Amino acid sequence: MEDEQMPYTIYELMSEVGVEVSQLVDAGLELLAGVERTRKLEIVLEEQIRKSLADINVVVLIVAGIKVEEDLQKHRISGINVDDDPAYLYSDEVLGMAIANQIAGTKAIFNFKRYDEEKPGIIGTLGPMLDDVFAGLVAGSMSKVFEE
Repeated sequence: MEDEQMPYTIYELMSEVGVEVSQLVDAGLELLAGVERTRKLEIVLEEQIRKSLADINVVVLIVAGIKVEEDLQKHRISGINVDDDPAYLYSDEVLGMAIANQIAGTKAIFNFKRYDEEKPGIIGTLGPMLDDVFAGLVAGSMSKVFEE
């Protein structure tokens, strides 16, 4: 019989890979242009990130990215080595764009490009899958904040 584990929350799983909501808020606000960073904006963005993390589709896409990243880092897939984040690996961008799109639609995909290229804050410290996964979460959440 397989070991029974208590289920993780998405926040616990994110924490295991070194990502906290507060770090995502900081990363999101790092690329502000033409808007002043205020405590109110920080709160609104945090609320939107948490709302996005209540969406089962966003959660499943993030979990997929976390699991793939773990398998890639531990070289669990024979013949696959992405230690140097090769240019021909683009499924990480597809995953990030899917997350951004799920949260805020097409406009978020364009915002994703900014976060993917600039890699602000915590995003710049993550591996090849997770930087795009969390860039997608931040881009989608930021797009949603400025939509409303």
